[in-house]
Amino acid sequence: MNSKYVFYMDDFGTRTTCKGATNATSPAHELSFALGGVIVASEHVDALSKNVEAFCKRWEVPALHGNKIRSGKGKFGFLKKDDARREAFFAELDQLVLDDRLIAHACVICRPGYRDRYLEKYPDGIRWAMSKTAFDISVERAAKLAMQGGRQLDVVYERTGKKEDRLLEGYFADLKVAGLGFCAENSKQYGPLTSAQFMGHLNVIWPDGKGNPLLQLADLFVHPVSQVTCGKQNRAYEQLVDREMLLDFKHKDDAVGVKYSCYDGEYAEWKKPQKHTRDPEGSPEAVGV
Repeated sequence: MNSKYVFYMDDFGTRTTCKGATNATSPAHELSFALGGVIVASEHVDALSKNVEAFCKRWEVPALHGNKIRSGKGKFGFLKKDDARREAFFAELDQLVLDDRLIAHACVICRPGYRDRYLEKYPDGIRWAMSKTAFDISVERAAKLAMQGGRQLDVVYERTGKKEDRLLEGYFADLKVAGLGFCAENSKQYGPLTSAQFMGHLNVIWPDGKGNPLLQLADLFVHPVSQVTCGKQNRAYEQLVDREMLLDFKHKDDAVGVKYSCYDGEYAEWKKPQKHTRDPEGSPEAVGV
């Protein structure tokens, strides 16, 4: 084996199944749930981490936090008060983030679309949690990237709580033991990995906090990849597409890329401007039955 890939994973939105009021016009964090972030070759981790640390030191901020940057809160308050500093900050942030050594990746699930497709069809004991669907699909596609390069894959996720952390580590262990549990007939178009392939290419998973520089970047990446589902123009997302930084552009298999699940019917209109989507239409594999 050569050196590894490391998948730095953060979440976006609400991971619980949504209620009836949630619809296509709901805010992005209510419309979608995602697990994703950045994939980095292990030989680049130290250099990229030092770049983030140096950036934070120059701008006298403790860590990069997407919500605080967008809202100008706390140490980022100057972004609302000083136009010149704001312009300089975002120019430097663009240089930091738009680095070809970073690969943007996620599985993004439409919460009302998931509800409409599965809630009545499958009872709780059979229907998968959205977090399991998002984790398994995103990790499998990252593992396929690792396989293509003759590497193994580590997963680093941001701590959220003991229960949530145990779930993610359980999902990882299940992939190595049993592989994907999706319907074989529905998912065959994606060429799912076997448990033996997972065992050979998944290495370890561990949690970390916002002090991890690359988890800070994961936070900055998962937001635009998920926010774009609302159909509004998103400059950060467009830059990722223009620079071909999405996983879609990094694998020879057209079905390996950012996954958007359950965005059909009234929830599919946002896809019209997509320049990179290569996933087969629909997402029939997104339930473990």
